[in-house]
Amino acid sequence: MLPVCRMRIYIEAFGCSLNRGESFEMVEGAVAMGHSLVPAPGLADILVLDTCMVIQATESRMLARLKELGTLEKPIIVAGCLPAVAPERVLDRCPGAILIPPGRRDTFLAILSAPETGSGVREMGNRSGHGREPGVVGEVPIASGCRGQCTYCIARLARGELRSRPVDEIRARVGALAGRGCREIRLSAQDSGLYGLDMGMDICGLLKSVCALEGDFRVRLGMMNPDTLEPVFDGLMAAYENTKMFRFLHIPVQSGDDDILERMGRGYKAADFVKIAERYHQRFPSGLLETDIIIGFPGEEEAQFENTIELLQKARPDMVNIKAFSPRPGTPAAGYPGRPSRDVVRARMRRLNDLRRRISLENNRVLEGRTEEVLVTEWARGGVLARTADYRPILIKRSLPLGTFLDGLLKEARPGFMIGEPESRCT
Repeated sequence: MLPVCRMRIYIEAFGCSLNRGESFEMVEGAVAMGHSLVPAPGLADILVLDTCMVIQATESRMLARLKELGTLEKPIIVAGCLPAVAPERVLDRCPGAILIPPGRRDTFLAILSAPETGSGVREMGNRSGHGREPGVVGEVPIASGCRGQCTYCIARLARGELRSRPVDEIRARVGALAGRGCREIRLSAQDSGLYGLDMGMDICGLLKSVCALEGDFRVRLGMMNPDTLEPVFDGLMAAYENTKMFRFLHIPVQSGDDDILERMGRGYKAADFVKIAERYHQRFPSGLLETDIIIGFPGEEEAQFENTIELLQKARPDMVNIKAFSPRPGTPAAGYPGRPSRDVVRARMRRLNDLRRRISLENNRVLEGRTEEVLVTEWARGGVLARTADYRPILIKRSLPLGTFLDGLLKEARPGFMIGEPESRCT
């Protein structure tokens, strides 16, 4: 076999934490093979675009970026959800693109290993490119695919059936990241509550196993739906007692109206979400609660929207991700009648944004004056961003090393975050 050229790789990854985690593992595999990362497409021998198409605006951005990269006349690999669902649109913008569906790290590495991939690509010898060291935050995919029947979701079509990653493989990945300096490790899936159901176990068993690993790190569990969370709720709350777990719960409710939820195919009622929020805050009063809302789903009239307002006022989530409904090709909801006008959707989004900011500010004001251990995780404008054990973002207006644990005074509440000040301890 001919020796494989060592190539300089440029990658852009978009979308959810699951997609970004898969991208990072692809890159690490390539680096382990002797290839290297570069920070700009002009420096690369091969380009990788890991795509998302959750809404039309995102898909359009992906295709526009693909067209831009195509002008460089370099080999392009297109990964992620877009080539799985709409390969014809990818190839229309870039006829020579190599398509890889989600979660196919093995396919990506096999392409890099093939002698024909490197044909015509300059041999790099012993030169090193611009690699990337592991950061303070690491993302570990734990499962792909879903068992839901949401009528609007394109990711379900892109990723197919549930495929959970073996516990030993996840433990090894977490242990390796922690050993290399990762302090926040995000476990990601389309629906974390489904983890293990295809292997005869559940998410609680995985968390117990991961938290038993040595190392000074914290775990953030990714999104799970209300109907998949309910069966494991008690076990999950027990797992959250472990000091390695961030008390962070991301539960997308999508609507506060039962009729809309039924049309969405969500499999629960609005009251189920409110009950989960109440039980969570009974156990962890300051635990962070995040949710998602879709505005303008077909059939959403003013009364249905008011039910969503009422739900947020009852559940009082700290973070709310708000998106306008975007019909996705191949999904049942794409053909549903009764979509509200753009002006109505914009007005409703403004109202929801005002409400979520007010609720977040009120929730954070309760915490003013507390001193809590925080973990510095990323740079921010004017300082650094740190996280409490409840995963609340704290802006500290100082330059501090990432990965530092310290005692922080929570001084001032803001919508979405708090202003903090470091106290004496710093490790």
